[in-house]
Amino acid sequence: MTNKVKNNFNIYFENKDLAPNELYSVEIVKSLIRSLLNPIASNNSKAIVFLRIKNIFEADGLIKRLEYSANVNLKEFSDFEFSKFDVEDVGFVVLSTSRYNCAFVFREVEKDKYEIYLKLNSKLVSNVYETLKNIFLINCDEEFYSYRPERRENSLMNEAIENILKYYEETIKENEYNTKVQENYRNVNTVNTTFRNEIYQNVRQIAHEIKNQLSILDIYTRIFEKKTQDYEVVEPIKKSVALIKNQIEQFKNFDVINLQERNIKAIIQESIKMYANIVKEKNNKLVLIDEMAGVEANAFVDEDKFLIVINNIIKNAHDCTSNDEIIIRLSQVGEKVKISFINHGEMIEKENQDKIFNQGYTTKKDGWGIGLSVCKKLVGSQFGTMELIKSDENETEFSICLPLAQTK
Repeated sequence: MTNKVKNNFNIYFENKDLAPNELYSVEIVKSLIRSLLNPIASNNSKAIVFLRIKNIFEADGLIKRLEYSANVNLKEFSDFEFSKFDVEDVGFVVLSTSRYNCAFVFREVEKDKYEIYLKLNSKLVSNVYETLKNIFLINCDEEFYSYRPERRENSLMNEAIENILKYYEETIKENEYNTKVQENYRNVNTVNTTFRNEIYQNVRQIAHEIKNQLSILDIYTRIFEKKTQDYEVVEPIKKSVALIKNQIEQFKNFDVINLQERNIKAIIQESIKMYANIVKEKNNKLVLIDEMAGVEANAFVDEDKFLIVINNIIKNAHDCTSNDEIIIRLSQVGEKVKISFINHGEMIEKENQDKIFNQGYTTKKDGWGIGLSVCKKLVGSQFGTMELIKSDENETEFSICLPLAQTK
């Protein structure tokens, strides 16, 4: 790291390889500060702490506990003259203990919206300390580097934390939106308890009727299977029926994720089996390219919900192309499994590419704008990422990355 970098906190926000290109709510920042400092304050742990939180929340009690701890060397910078160092809007928590070290740097860019940089048990923590040391002309090397936490670079853990933060931030935004909607409803007296109860009862009745029809479909599917022995057709129908029943049972708890170690290849193959005959209607073909021969490709996922994600992406690809090979490529990138979905059909217009994961956004006449936003949320809740890699005249590519449970 150059001297220029060491003398400027802004580099941690400007370099997108180091910092997530996201804005986080003040609630996220408050929670992180508490989470990082509470273990030290509660356990009277031996530690060195560099702190500037700029009155982001009432933390007098927590700071007093740190100050009164005989084992904590607390260095506060709340009253430091920052303007000439171009860091007056920056807050930070940098600490080192015998069990863990961390660097958390943040700044407000909109009202109650923050850019953040967070690393735990990483060699990059030392870089932030060196920046802090050069700006404030302090030298606590002997104490800071005397602790020996597990400092092996753990990029997988930091990326998992980043995904959790994004998932929580989406939940906060959802709650804020729902709160505003509810307030508007109350203000104009358009929604009341009776109406909500009627809606709920209607949903329950519709769900009950769907289950009844699914039971009939399930019975006739088994009759068809017994008469024809055509398992290639019957198995996808049975799987779809089971998935729909499962979703109806869980419609009140859609965000409940049951993570278990599962083979990603097997889930993809299950989805391909379900859609193999469907894609033939437009002369499409599903092609699996497995670049992970000899690797188990296991990850911790909710199998049913992850299958829903795969099915949704394949369906979208099928809807926008014909006479095409829809390619599903499985590869390993570091400690992750990457699933790429490629088709050569209609491109997503450039002005729409940043909007496709927004809830309610759709380019289809009969679309609800739910599929991709739900998929991205489900993947994020399983410690993964989902993104549009590109969409041009030649091809469209989506990708999903998940942490591998084990690598052989």
